[in-house]
Amino acid sequence: SQLWQPMPMMIWAAAIIEAGIENWIDFAILIFIQLANASIGYYEITKAGDAVAALKKSLQPTAYAKRDGHFKAIDAAYLVPGDLILLGAGSAVPADCRTNSGQIEVNQPSCT
Repeated sequence: SQLWQPMPMMIWAAAIIEAGIENWIDFAILIFIQLANASIGYYEITKAGDAVAALKKSLQPTAYAKRDGHFKAIDAAYLVPGDLILLGAGSAVPADCRTNSGQIEVNQPSCT
């Protein structure tokens, strides 16, 4: 898709005209520009896709839940009703839950 945008189409037209008048040096330069533009565009799109994937992975919520008598870090998607989760200061609440004992303070604006 990098080769078929409006500006690359103009460069293709110029390259065809240069080939038509047999100006091979300018034709080669224009083709080089097209290939360089496509390569840079592909690299940037790939790099952006990798960055989005890494961001999604880093934002995946985890929780410390008691399983088999020990607290283990698990994906919050695997929490089930009745799981005992461990909350610490500054930790995010991974699901709807209720407290067994004590008090907690919740930063309500971040809940919306």
